[in-house]
Amino acid sequence: MIDERRGRAAADRLGIKITGLLGLLVEAKQKNLITAVQPLMDALIATSEFRVSSALYNHILSMVNET
Repeated sequence: MIDERRGRAAADRLGIKITGLLGLLVEAKQKNLITAVQPLMDALIATSEFRVSSALYNHILSMVNET
């Protein structure tokens, strides 16, 4: 898992599959490891420097049927 821009670029150049935090949340929901993604995203946004565009936020919620 990696969210840092330069690290993502390096992994991409090496052909390494990358998954960010939001991808892990989606996968956890799909595997029934968590019940909801939205409260976790909201907590990340409220308590850290985590930023996500409103378009991506809505797309993630759509992916996990939380719209």
